[in-house]
Amino acid sequence: MDKTKKLIYEMLTECTGVHMCDSGFDNGRHWQRNQKKTIEDFENEPEEHIYKEDGYIYRDLSVFHYLSELELDDICNEFNKINTNCKNWDAEINGDIFVYGVSKEAWRHLKSLSDTRLDNTGDRYEHLNIKADIKIKNSWNTYNYDNDLTQCLQGANLTINEDKYILIQIHNGADVRGGYTDAKLFKLNDEGMIHSYLFEWSEQDELEQRLEENLINN
Repeated sequence: MDKTKKLIYEMLTECTGVHMCDSGFDNGRHWQRNQKKTIEDFENEPEEHIYKEDGYIYRDLSVFHYLSELELDDICNEFNKINTNCKNWDAEINGDIFVYGVSKEAWRHLKSLSDTRLDNTGDRYEHLNIKADIKIKNSWNTYNYDNDLTQCLQGANLTINEDKYILIQIHNGADVRGGYTDAKLFKLNDEGMIHSYLFEWSEQDELEQRLEENLINN
């Protein structure tokens, strides 16, 4: 089984609590609905669903499919292993950008990594005991801008020794102010994109054209 898809499925079905202020009632939270599905159910769902309702065209973009091209390397796997069911979530991150869902232990592990790049002589910096160069580029929540995703995502873009990575939490609750999974670390593709052809947002004119083409073809 694809390791990335397996991890995304685990995130989509991760219990993020049933706090009384989270208006999900008995079984209306995302994680409760998702736990009724198998990974095969998610795989067999369409990547996107475009439909028209009351004169407006909507697009539902599957979070499962959208995240499915992300990569996992040894750095990601070790970080994700540490950043699970932790007790101290107050990661000590320098700078003004705050990163949610990251434990103190997992961030400390990242900061302890060696710089594996080559210097001008062809030697690796790690032999000089130089630590990894980790930079948080920006943090974000998809709730704060237009998107077609079936669930909100929250995270941060970062570089580790100049390679592009992304921290992602999936909103599994009902109220967007809470109910997020633990953050997981993924590696982005060479272009720094989450997916090669699925984009978070489509304009109305594009959706209208695609909807018309779909009706003609069917």
